[in-house]
Amino acid sequence: MNGFEYILTGLFLLATALAVLYWWRLRGAREQVRHAGQARAAALTAQAEEAVKAREARNRLDALGQASLDALLVIDNQRRIVWGNQSAWELFDADAPAVGQLFIGLAHDLELNQAVVDAIEGRRPIVRQAASNGRTLRIRAVPVEEFNGVAVAIEDATELQRLGRARRDLVANISHELRTPLANIDLAAQTLRDGASADPLMTQRLLDQIMAQVQTLSQLSQEMMDLAQIESGQALLKLVPGDVSGLVCRVVSDLQPQATLKQQRLSIFVPDDLRALMDEQQAGRALGNLVHNAIKFTPERGSISVSAEAVGAEDVQICVADTGPGIPEAEQTRIFERFYKQDRSRTRGGTGLGLAIARHIVEGHGGRIWVESVPGQGAKFCFTLPRA
Repeated sequence: MNGFEYILTGLFLLATALAVLYWWRLRGAREQVRHAGQARAAALTAQAEEAVKAREARNRLDALGQASLDALLVIDNQRRIVWGNQSAWELFDADAPAVGQLFIGLAHDLELNQAVVDAIEGRRPIVRQAASNGRTLRIRAVPVEEFNGVAVAIEDATELQRLGRARRDLVANISHELRTPLANIDLAAQTLRDGASADPLMTQRLLDQIMAQVQTLSQLSQEMMDLAQIESGQALLKLVPGDVSGLVCRVVSDLQPQATLKQQRLSIFVPDDLRALMDEQQAGRALGNLVHNAIKFTPERGSISVSAEAVGAEDVQICVADTGPGIPEAEQTRIFERFYKQDRSRTRGGTGLGLAIARHIVEGHGGRIWVESVPGQGAKFCFTLPRA
């Protein structure tokens, strides 16, 4: 091999080495590109998965919000609303979702806003109650460390408070209603025990008093049971077409003796062909309570009238008017509450449940009941039934 061949061989080997080196670097570059692409793809996949998870979490949160009757909100550490449910917007009469707004701009209440501030700054749960626009709102704000904000639940406790007061009033009223007859029975029994039984006339008078008080207690017990059944829906109404004139005449006939004892004039003004869709027994009970009250509160030789007429194409209106003392306007919306008594002149001999029972019966028929009165000029109680 001469020198020229050595040179050619050397050049060939050098070219081969360079080719191998180039191929190796090219391969490395391709591997880097491939790995970079895989890393990018993995990052994009991770981002997509995170986005899916976030969307699923948001959907679950929205579903929870829709299922809750309470107002639910998520608020950041700047007191801006991040999320809220429909109940929250409705509670504060928002025209549109208030996401992005300050909480105070939605609630318009300093006490509620302060509860959120205290929860954020103190990093502890806050539970408070606030009076807002005539309502009682109960707020619970709980810090969320991962979010650096608070989760808020707001409950409208107005109705619960009203029911609580109604329960306390009921217990107090029942205690009051029981106290008088029980005291009278106790007094009569003590009088008999102390020797009054030796006088036959006195004994008979005291026994009559005891019987009268026992009847009062029995009436109270029965009316409370009846009212409880009506309010709970257990007293089912069977609405069938019925003759209004016959209903009114039966009720008035049953109560006529009581009016006669007080020399009261009891009149009926009802068309013969007027018919209503009603449960005749329950409708008669409602009307009977109104006529009984009229007789009780109308003075001797007074007048009471019972009238009925068709009102429009759908209703029959029945009214009981008396010449009694009347009812002040401020009391007229409350007299249908159970046990409510507007003054002592209208409480003698009653349980305070008759008008409440009448209201529930009428409303069970899909009607309404009201009173029209001017003090000193009598009262007129009216209610409607569906026309048959």
